[in-house]
Amino acid sequence: MLESPLHEHHLLRYEVEIVERPLLGYSKTAVISFFDENNKRVSIYKFGVISNEEIFDRIDKGEALNLNNAYIKDLSLTDYRVNKGLDDHVHIKLINFSAKKTFFDCDVSTDLSYGQFEGNKTVFESAIFGNGAVSFFNCDFGNGDVNFKKAKFGSGNTSFKSVKFGDGLINFNNTCFGTGNLSFVDVNFGNGNVDLKNTYFGDGNIDFKFAKFSEGDISFERASFGKGKKDFKNVEFGGGKIDFRRIDFNDGDVSFEGVEFGDGKVNFRSCVFGKGHKSFEHCDFAQGEVHFDLVDFGTGSVSFKNAKTTEILFNGCPLNCYMDLRFDECKMLDLSDTIVRDILHVKPEDEKVVIQGMKLVNMRILGRVFIDWHANNVYNLINNQSLTSLYQKAEQYRILKENFRNNGQYDDEDAAYVEFKRCESKAKLEEALTKGKKNAVWAYPTYYFQHYVFDFIGRYATNPIRVLANMVLSFFCFSTIYFVFSISDTLNKLGHVVAGGAETLPLNDTHLSVLQAFGNSLYYSGITFLTIGYGDYFAWGLLKPVAVFEGFSGVFLMSYFTVAFVRKILR
Repeated sequence: MLESPLHEHHLLRYEVEIVERPLLGYSKTAVISFFDENNKRVSIYKFGVISNEEIFDRIDKGEALNLNNAYIKDLSLTDYRVNKGLDDHVHIKLINFSAKKTFFDCDVSTDLSYGQFEGNKTVFESAIFGNGAVSFFNCDFGNGDVNFKKAKFGSGNTSFKSVKFGDGLINFNNTCFGTGNLSFVDVNFGNGNVDLKNTYFGDGNIDFKFAKFSEGDISFERASFGKGKKDFKNVEFGGGKIDFRRIDFNDGDVSFEGVEFGDGKVNFRSCVFGKGHKSFEHCDFAQGEVHFDLVDFGTGSVSFKNAKTTEILFNGCPLNCYMDLRFDECKMLDLSDTIVRDILHVKPEDEKVVIQGMKLVNMRILGRVFIDWHANNVYNLINNQSLTSLYQKAEQYRILKENFRNNGQYDDEDAAYVEFKRCESKAKLEEALTKGKKNAVWAYPTYYFQHYVFDFIGRYATNPIRVLANMVLSFFCFSTIYFVFSISDTLNKLGHVVAGGAETLPLNDTHLSVLQAFGNSLYYSGITFLTIGYGDYFAWGLLKPVAVFEGFSGVFLMSYFTVAFVRKILR
C-alpha cells in the first residue's frame, strides 16, 4: 500500500475495484486507488465491503453499528424510511455508530439525514466521503462525543443543517471538507467543546448562519478556507473561549454580521484575510476582550459599524483596506502600532458613534483617518487612557494633528496641536522632577512661564483672537498703572512724568481732572505699547522700567498676533 496523506488532495480522484476476497470480517474487499491532478496513482487503500441491506438489518435489530474500515456505496436513510413505509421526518436510531477509516462512496449522495445517534460516542474519524453530496440534515447526535477528526469530503455539497449536538466533545480537527458548499446553518452545538483546529473548509460557500454554541470553548485555530463566501451571520456563541487565531480566510466575502459572541474572550490574532468585504456589523462582543492583533485584513473593506464591544485591540495590524470602526458602543479601541494605508473611519455621520477611549501609540498614517475632534470627543479618547504615559499621549495628539492637516480639518489640527504641546510640557516637568527633587527649583518656574506665555496668551499661536484679547488686557493694565501713579501724592517723591512741550502739563498736575488724567494715561500707554514714542510724554522714576516692559510686551504680543493671524489666514 502506498502511504500518502489523503487530506493533501482536496478533490478526490479514485477508482474502485471490488474483489471477491474476505477482509477484516467482511465478505468482499474494495481496492481503491487514489490519483493526483496529473492522474498519477499516489495511494492504494483496501476496505471491507458491506451492503446497505446488511446495515439496515442491523438497524432493525437495534445492534451496534461498527462500520470501521468498511466500503459503503450509496448509503441512504431516506431509502430506509421509504422501504419501511416511514414518514420522511422520522429519526432513525443508530446505536454506537462507528465508521473509523470508512469509505462512503456514492453516485449521487450519502444520506444520513434524520439519523439519531445513540451511545457514548459517534465516530467518523478518518472517514472518506466520495465526490457526491453528503447530508447529515436534522441529525441528532445525543450527548456523546462526536468525532470527525481527519475525515475527508470530496467535491459534493455537505450539509449539517439543523443538526443537534449534545454536551460531548465535537471534533472536526484536521477535517477536509473538499470543494463543495458546506452548511452548518441552524446547528445547535450544545454545551461541549467544539474543535475545528486545522480544518480545511474548501473552495465552496461556508455557511454557519444562525448556528448556536453554548458553554463550551470553540476553536478554529489554524483553519483555512477557500475562495467561497464565509457566512457566520447571526451565530450565537456562549460563555466559552472563542479562538479564531491564525486562520487563513482566503479571498471572498466574510460575514460575522449580527453575531453574539457571548462573554468569553474572542481571539482573531494573526488571521489573514484576502480580497472581499469583511463584515462585523451589529456584532455584540459582550464583555470579553476582542483581539485582532497582527491581523492582515487584505484588500476590500472591513466594517464594524454599529458593533458593541468592551475592549478591542488591533495592535500591529497593517490596515491596507477601508476600515469602518464606527462602533455603537466601545470602551477602548486600541490601534497601537498599526499602519493605516487606506481610510480608517470613526467619524459619526447620521449614526451614533460611542467610543470612550482610543489608543494610537506608534500608529503610522499613510492614508487618512476620518475623525472629528468634537463629534468623537478626541480629548477624552486620549486623556482617559490610564496605561499610557504623557509622552505617549503627546505623540498620539501629534499623529492626529498631522492627520487633521492632511484632511483639511484645520480647527481640529489646532486643537490637537495645543494638547500635544501641553502633554509634552507636562511630560518634561514630570521627567525633571523624577530625576531629582532639586530640579523643582527651575522646573516649576520654567513650566509655568511657558504655560502662560505660549499657552494662556495665544494657545501656541493657534488663536489670534485670544492674543488680541491679551493685548487689550495688557494695554489697560499698563494704563491703570500710569493713572494710579499720576494721581498719587507719592509720585512727586518717587519721580514724575513731565510734558515734552511748554504747553503740556504733567500727568499728575492737580489742575487736571481725573478723566483727563486717565485719558492721558491711555494715550501714553498706547504710544508706548505700540512703540510709537512721539516724545510728548515720557516716564520718570519707577515708571521707567514699567514703560520699558510695556514696550517689550507690545512688540512681543504684536508679533505673536501677526504669526497667529497669518497662520489662520493662509489656511
